[in-house]
Amino acid sequence: MNPLQNLEKMVEDYVRQLAEETDEFRKSAAFKEYLDTMSRFWQYSYNNQLLIHVQKPNASRVAGFRKWNDFGRHIKAGSKAIKILAPYAKKTKEKDTLTGEEKEVVRTYFWPVNVFDISQTDGKELPKIDIEVTGDSHKNVLDKLLAYCATRNITVEFKDLGINGLYGYSQGGKIAIDSKQAVNMQVSTLVHEIAHELLHQSPEGKKFSKNEKELQAESTAYVVCKSLGLNPKSPNYLVLYKADKDKIMANMEIISGMAKGILEYTNGKISIPAILTISTSQIFNSVF
Repeated sequence: MNPLQNLEKMVEDYVRQLAEETDEFRKSAAFKEYLDTMSRFWQYSYNNQLLIHVQKPNASRVAGFRKWNDFGRHIKAGSKAIKILAPYAKKTKEKDTLTGEEKEVVRTYFWPVNVFDISQTDGKELPKIDIEVTGDSHKNVLDKLLAYCATRNITVEFKDLGINGLYGYSQGGKIAIDSKQAVNMQVSTLVHEIAHELLHQSPEGKKFSKNEKELQAESTAYVVCKSLGLNPKSPNYLVLYKADKDKIMANMEIISGMAKGILEYTNGKISIPAILTISTSQIFNSVF
């Protein structure tokens, strides 16, 4: 078997492994506990989301005083409440202007209530899904990926992306990576964002759904990182975007092609063009 065939087999084996691991995590008690906890948080209206953002831009998980107590957490002394509007219904009797008859009606009113962000609380830890890759052992890989981006006319910037769990993003020719993360997490994130850049900026690539894009990008990161000796937690990430074994396997060709292009460059071989041509049939025959 020649080196190209070895690489191809390794990549495809890792895609299959990812598919199996993702299905296993979907069935795990940890994921079920996470979903159960998240379902107990109130889904705020768009207007209340704006009110929360204006008062506390870095808010990530918001609930009222009693709800935090239910979760085993308490509000820190001196915390300033975030004001939102809560609806309440009130029954009243009104006279019909045409008949003069009095009838009971229900009116909805809004009044201000206090909520608090998780950063304003202490107590029992909430279940969470760990997606971070620790350690700084792969600085040489990060440097190679940066060089790879340069060959694709992609600018990479390292900056503080805040506290809301944002590790990186891409904007068509530009990638931002959180400067606070460990080097190995930056490697994983950069591969993920490279995949977004090369797969999802074209007119055909933009037709994929959000879930499809995240599946393709994170699966690429998994294959590349596993091949380079890292242990990414991609299955934990992918379940948040409703990925499963069948969906991952349906994207095998796209994931494999993207991963091989990056690996050939990082392994010091002549890189084939990593910008894939995605056919319309690949888009509309997706299992999403």
